[in-house]
Amino acid sequence: MNEKEAREICEKALALSEAEHVQVNLTGTREASTRYANNEITQNVAKAQTTLRVLCAYGNKVGRCSTNRLDTDSIREAVKRAEEMARVAEPDTEFLPPPEPAVYRPVQAYADSTAHATPEDRACVVRQVIAEANARGLKTAGSFATNTYVRAVANNRGLFGFHTATQALLICTMMTEDGSGWAEQTHEDMVTIVPQAVARRAADKAEAARHPQEVSPGDYNVVLEPAAVAELLAYMAWNMDAKAADEGRSAFSGKEGNAVGNALITLQSLPTHPECPAEPFFEDGMPTPDVTWIENGVLKTLIYSRYWAQKQGKPFTGYPSNLILRGGSHTLQDLIAQVDDGLLITRFWYIRYVDPMQLLLTGMTRDGVYRIQGGKVTHAVKNLRFNESPLVVMQNVRLLGTPQRVEGSMLAPPMVVENFTFSSTTTF
Repeated sequence: MNEKEAREICEKALALSEAEHVQVNLTGTREASTRYANNEITQNVAKAQTTLRVLCAYGNKVGRCSTNRLDTDSIREAVKRAEEMARVAEPDTEFLPPPEPAVYRPVQAYADSTAHATPEDRACVVRQVIAEANARGLKTAGSFATNTYVRAVANNRGLFGFHTATQALLICTMMTEDGSGWAEQTHEDMVTIVPQAVARRAADKAEAARHPQEVSPGDYNVVLEPAAVAELLAYMAWNMDAKAADEGRSAFSGKEGNAVGNALITLQSLPTHPECPAEPFFEDGMPTPDVTWIENGVLKTLIYSRYWAQKQGKPFTGYPSNLILRGGSHTLQDLIAQVDDGLLITRFWYIRYVDPMQLLLTGMTRDGVYRIQGGKVTHAVKNLRFNESPLVVMQNVRLLGTPQRVEGSMLAPPMVVENFTFSSTTTF
């Protein structure tokens, strides 16, 4: 779907409504994935869907309806249902009329190579991963996905926005009889994916994870690789809502304007960042701003919706479009060399809340934990369960490495953290 087609559909929906306030969102997705396990391609899956969502409001009485049928009669029916629901709805005290027209900054997040990738193209990438596994006597599993997204928003005040994006994502797990290693690479342009490098990294970690030894739970100096850092950052971002904080329902209550990390920590959202682009507008059509959440350890702002920003007299931020944690120029090996006795952590999983008001989390390590002694990795360690808060981690960071793109929309550096708490051991 191109911009002209998207605009025509949006304008048709707007013209069919008699509501006071009308907003339409058109979303198109085309997702394809080649999956592999036991050193063989096991599945090719693909799906495509286009959805039109209609919001109609009379004052602050709001109705919504969606459809994936885009003929005129189906659009008319969705609009009328949204109007009918709005007329009988209870008032939404936080509803604001749709925003006025805006100018959106260009975001380059589309690549033809990804949008037009075929099963054969993906198989070529996966075969290179499998070849590395076979050459080293390892088992491998994972997936290679090539996705395309179209977003359009319009309202009856004249606003219209259109954005297209692609994403290629290669995920690789390598396994020995008693250990595993993991690596991933994501980019808008699938041509930039280097399957041999991803496979080698996962294989190297798997081989280093052989014969893991037990260690006692306790507080350790750790080197967190970017994937582990990103998982903690995501939980922190999910809890940064300003309304919840102002109402005393958040770990961030009373912290705005105060230090929540040491001076090494600067966290931003930059939608036009060339290495990690995000969407130029939010669902309601508000432009996506640059936001500095934490600067040199100080919490500069929380997440302000349009409603709460207006109520509190604060700048609108919207939800983080991406997360960019500023790092340094150190390599992972540089960080390891700075740790006399500690652990190297590849990533976490199964993260759950222990105490939301303290942002205390628990979870487990996965796909490679290694003992560091005298600035060198000496042997593999069995997985551990942690009990730790990202807010404590941000205070205890001592050194940052070069940021890498992880989790699709994050740039996170590896980091050295002191006194990271592991609460128990595991049997594997």
